[in-house]
Amino acid sequence: MRTISPKSEYRQLQILFFVFAIFIMAWVPRFPEVKANLGLSNGQFGTLISTGTLGALASLFFTGHIVHKFGTKKVILTNTVLITLVFISIVQTKSPALFLVLNVALGWGISGYHIAANAQAFHSMERVKDLTISRLHGIWALGALCTAIISGLVVDRIGLALHIGGLTVAMALVVFASVYKLSPVLVKANEEKEEHLPLRTLITSFRVDWLVSGGLLCAVFLEFSTGDWSAIFTKERIGVSASLAALPYICFTVALIAGRLGANRITKRFQLYHTVRFLALVGGFGFIAFIALAVNTPFEHKYWALAATCVAFAFAGAGSSLMAPTFYTAGNRRSNLPSAVLVGQMGVVNSLAIFILKACVAWTAQFTGSLAIALMIPAFMLICAAFFARVLKAD
Repeated sequence: MRTISPKSEYRQLQILFFVFAIFIMAWVPRFPEVKANLGLSNGQFGTLISTGTLGALASLFFTGHIVHKFGTKKVILTNTVLITLVFISIVQTKSPALFLVLNVALGWGISGYHIAANAQAFHSMERVKDLTISRLHGIWALGALCTAIISGLVVDRIGLALHIGGLTVAMALVVFASVYKLSPVLVKANEEKEEHLPLRTLITSFRVDWLVSGGLLCAVFLEFSTGDWSAIFTKERIGVSASLAALPYICFTVALIAGRLGANRITKRFQLYHTVRFLALVGGFGFIAFIALAVNTPFEHKYWALAATCVAFAFAGAGSSLMAPTFYTAGNRRSNLPSAVLVGQMGVVNSLAIFILKACVAWTAQFTGSLAIALMIPAFMLICAAFFARVLKAD
């Protein structure tokens, strides 16, 4: 019977999170091209891209129970295939209607992989010393950074379809290899009938921890908005080239990685509650200040405006760095449900709110004519995350 050492298990988990980031973030710096292919306005594109939340909601609602019943292996591999096929198709379509269908399917696949990978991480924490959700999320951010840099370098050299299609196929092969190596320790299908969570428990077991869910929503929405709008804001508002438009996202991700990978050292010196409050306030207000500076810089000094934009998103990344893993860990400790089910339930609430808020940001940009004003919504939400941080005192 094959076995795997804790060290190798940790390494393969890091690969799963690293590749997941490349999967879902590679096309973000190329959103201006996707938007141009579809021929849509900011408001229309923002609304359309947010429809992925519909698929995510359905996946979040069911996948936790699917993982509990069938194990993480089948869920990760099935959703990997789905994500790959969708990405190959979605970057080639010029039809908003087809994009809508594909984006909903993409939302399902991404959420399904997310739930299974995080459930496996919580399961592995019982065996692997020093394994933390913060560190794995930091590895995810490192993958996002790498793919953002690569996308920025190839945007003028490789076509959108070849770049994204080829990359996703390569990453799918890596996932299959990693899952094979992890097979001995993957969460197995639940074969005990008395321990099954019947379908009816989708309703009866659903609980909302408002402190955790509210904090998570406020904490991560700026991260979502950065992925959706940073390249478009930099290219269209600041007026730089497509390759330079990826820089603010890269700065955001570097700050995010630094915070998450340094989480253990930070929390040993400072109380987690105070650290999260400090980061939320500094990150939110710093983002607002430097975005205001960027949009008020004369156009002939656009590279100074670009620098201010990069600093703004660096503040956002630092402020967001510990948020998602910290609130997920808090939720897991406060619940008696299996981790896969809990991650799914938290995601349902989060995704439904994000779907509405993404549309609010998109149409605020459309009606005001200013994406900078629209980005104030997630910035103020990050500041509000400081008021939910008291839930972390229990940790």
